[in-house]
Amino acid sequence: MTKDAASNETRYNQFVEEVVATGTVWGLSKDEAWATSSSADYEDEDVILFWSDEDSAKACAEDDWATYQTESVTLIDFLENWCVGMYGDELIMGTNWTQDLSGKEVDPLIVALDIVNLLKEKGETLEFTQYDNQEEFEKQLIEALEGEED
Repeated sequence: MTKDAASNETRYNQFVEEVVATGTVWGLSKDEAWATSSSADYEDEDVILFWSDEDSAKACAEDDWATYQTESVTLIDFLENWCVGMYGDELIMGTNWTQDLSGKEVDPLIVALDIVNLLKEKGETLEFTQYDNQEEFEKQLIEALEGEED
């Protein structure tokens, strides 16, 4: 693993841990648009960016995003609407990217599953609004990801 890949992985793990701890995910938005970047891993793909804290998001509000504002979403909204919706739209997620726009690019369902697994590990349960419970949400994530492998 390269140094950059290791740093990206560390920041990704930090993202998962911090959003579970705070229950909040941060992004940059302007009107209805959210900050995106071109994918470094996939040709002609955009990555929607999220951060685990407001200061990190705010630090990236420069250049093309200079007029963007930080915006928070609850962890439930992030999981049920952003992760699931991005998966349905075949979009890629970037977490805790740096000001030089480097970071890990991840399937949004993988992000959701990593968050649910950490919640389980900590003995915590979220109250889902679009699913009967956390176990049902996890089961559907796993089934969707297994379907990708076929």
